[in-house]
Amino acid sequence: MSYDEEVERWAEAPEEFQFLLRKARELGATNAALLPAEQVVVDERVRLKCAVPVCQGYGHYLHCPPNTMSVAEFHKTLDRYSTALLVQVESPQSSADLDQEGLAGKNAAQLEALLHGEPNRLLGRIVNQLEAEAFKAGYYYAAGFSGGICLLCPECVGVASGDPCRRPYEARPSMEGVGIDVFKTAANAGLAIAMSSDEPVRWTGLILVE
Repeated sequence: MSYDEEVERWAEAPEEFQFLLRKARELGATNAALLPAEQVVVDERVRLKCAVPVCQGYGHYLHCPPNTMSVAEFHKTLDRYSTALLVQVESPQSSADLDQEGLAGKNAAQLEALLHGEPNRLLGRIVNQLEAEAFKAGYYYAAGFSGGICLLCPECVGVASGDPCRRPYEARPSMEGVGIDVFKTAANAGLAIAMSSDEPVRWTGLILVE
């Protein structure tokens, strides 16, 4: 979607939330789109993919399943929201870059950190700041979700340590971790996702607003 097409799409969005679209662009988002919260697709099978095959963060990272709210609980909470803002940050790397020499033997978190660390962290900062902007505008139930494993720290303290999150006001659970089907939700918002291809990966985050 070109910038002109995106601006035209913004004009069709609820006027009260258009300031969030503009702010997303100012903060560095590649794409941003508003959609009705009812078009955020939730599917228990997404959460299943965190465990089968098991992800590096599952049962270990503080903001990964099963340490996040359940899919059923999130689905029930989602019903209380009217609007969702989807934001994307494009990585200079593609999924095909996983085949690069020197990356063999790395776990999922290490691969994401090496290939997509900065785009992932930028997405987290954008989600946090948009959540804060919505809160300051009076939408105090605003809640943000990032994408993929949390890469704010070189290594998560881990559940077994018993230590609290080092960055609790910045870290957010991923969309996938609460059961959001990112592919279908992005499609509903008119945004593309490139995975397992030669195209740059687009990291996707979500802010719920009411």
